[in-house]
Amino acid sequence: MGRAGAGQGARAAERAVRRAARKGEPWTDRAARTGYVARGVVYVLFGGFALAAAAGAAGQPTDPTGALSALARLPAGRVALAAVALGLLLHAAFRGVLVLTGEPYPEQGRWRRLATRVRHGFAACFYAGMALTAGVLAAGRHGQAHAHANKDAETRAISARVLAAPFGRPILVAIAIGIGIAAAVWIVRAFGPNPAREHLRVDAMTVRQRALMAVLARVAYVARATVLAVCAYFLGRGAIDRAPRETRGPAGALRAVWGLPHGSLWLAMVAAGLIAFGVYAALEARWRRMFGR
Repeated sequence: MGRAGAGQGARAAERAVRRAARKGEPWTDRAARTGYVARGVVYVLFGGFALAAAAGAAGQPTDPTGALSALARLPAGRVALAAVALGLLLHAAFRGVLVLTGEPYPEQGRWRRLATRVRHGFAACFYAGMALTAGVLAAGRHGQAHAHANKDAETRAISARVLAAPFGRPILVAIAIGIGIAAAVWIVRAFGPNPAREHLRVDAMTVRQRALMAVLARVAYVARATVLAVCAYFLGRGAIDRAPRETRGPAGALRAVWGLPHGSLWLAMVAAGLIAFGVYAALEARWRRMFGR
């Protein structure tokens, strides 16, 4: 009994220390963590709808904005969307701050720090746009949001404008190559050294928690790389053929995977990876190092 009581006392002390640490955390860090939770919710929905399509329980796979549109049709969906919109806006703001301040990792070289800032800049724009879509849906303006929700149509329209511009074809090819390089980077990170350690407070995590985050990160990176690689392929093909109708967004990429032999199995695997990414982001809200701490 004495040993059991001592163990319970130690666990209670540990919980008290964690509560005190959370109370002492700056409000900026707490806001940024809220943003990571919202990001996780979006990707769980994105992967969930793709998994439902693979299982034959839903229609076509969708993209993150399509998942938000579907959420708006659920009971209390607009309230949930308002919370998600606020969280995504906070996440976009956090990424914007990282563009200005950078992430203080001394082991990073100059070019890697620059690439990290660029990546945060693209992410800030992406999540700000997604926050706007979620906010419009939460306000009940479904028609206005629908114009931004069809990313395949939007991708084709942008590709057509680029191809019509001077040097449009090589520009579109360069964009496709850039997206392909990003996919390759995700693959390297998935199979390289533990990708979960760089941004996480590993000293506050148990061995099992570190292992869980590492596994989730690797699975998620493969799924993201797959979606990016398929988008890059169709974008490059559209540029080479001068056929913007061939380009596709994330939803079109998932439908292309679905159209392969044994496509339902492949789609289910990618969907599971996207769900893993959402879970990783939600857990990252707890353990990520914010603003260099």
